[in-house]
Formats: sequence, C-alpha cells, structure tokens
Amino acid sequence: MRFVRYNVFTLALLLVAMPFVSGAAELRHVNIAVFQKVDADFEFEAIVLGKFSSFITAMPGSQVLLLSHTRNAVDGDVINIQQDVLRDSSEGLNDIGINCHMTFRDHSTDDDTSFELGGLCKMLDSLNSNVTAIIPMASLPDTEQGIDAWVELYEDEANGIAFYANVSSD
Repeated sequence: MRFVRYNVFTLALLLVAMPFVSGAAELRHVNIAVFQKVDADFEFEAIVLGKFSSFITAMPGSQVLLLSHTRNAVDGDVINIQQDVLRDSSEGLNDIGINCHMTFRDHSTDDDTSFELGGLCKMLDSLNSNVTAIIPMASLPDTEQGIDAWVELYEDEANGIAFYANVSSD
C-alpha cells in the first residue's frame, strides 16, 4: 500500500508541475529552403519577406530543391537534411543532391529572442563536381516578432544555389 501511495503522490506532483515545465520555453521550428537558379539573370536577395508560399513565389527565377521544417528545435540540435538521388548512368553511379548538417543555437532571454544556424552542406554531383559549403553561424529571423522574413545563409554563385532559413512557432 505504501508503494501505491508513493507512486500516486509522485504522479500527482508530475501532473501539477507539467504545465510549468512545458510553458517554460516556447517551442520553435527551424525552416530551411534551398533554391537553384533556372534564369541566369535572376539574383538571390539577402532577405526575402513572406510565409512559405509567398516566399517561394518571390523567387521566380529559381526552383525549389529542398524545403525542411524541423519541429520543436532546441538549443544545440543538429539538424540533418538530405535530398539526393543515386542514379545509374553510362559513366557509372552518380549521386546528385544536397546533404547538410546544421547546428541550431537558441540564445533567447526572457526579454528577447535570438537564434542562429550554421553548419556543413555538400552539394553532390559525382559526375561533375561536389561542392562543400561551410555555412558560418548566422542570425535567424523569428517570425513571431511580427515579420515573416527569410535570411540567406549561403549562396554558391558558380552553381546558382542559395540556402535560406528562419524560425517560426507555428
């Protein structure tokens, strides 16, 4: 009986404390988008405004290579995103795509939000050339601050590829 009382008491404490634990920090989602130019005259902008759909529409001279929405990111998470194809060709196997390992940092305080993202990305095309991009930590806009903005993290001008990101809560 003592065992049951102890477990019931512990369960009651957990149920009472749970709302405080879950409400201690607001959960954020990290959004990453990768585009490739299809129009040689198109220029990627450093900051693009809009939610997902209007953001993509604002990139008329490019095509989407990858969209990633990582739910409930916390400080120190390593976000792995990969989109590639292994293809058999007359020259042998060809691996084409993107493979990234990005670190998310949350430096937020009670008064201000502050997020960063950076890491290592490989743009794969084994029959031509693989490109390794070292993306330095960059500040990310928080859409909860009232502006839906995406910031360019990296652009490979030779291959016409650009990486964008932001942080949202919904």
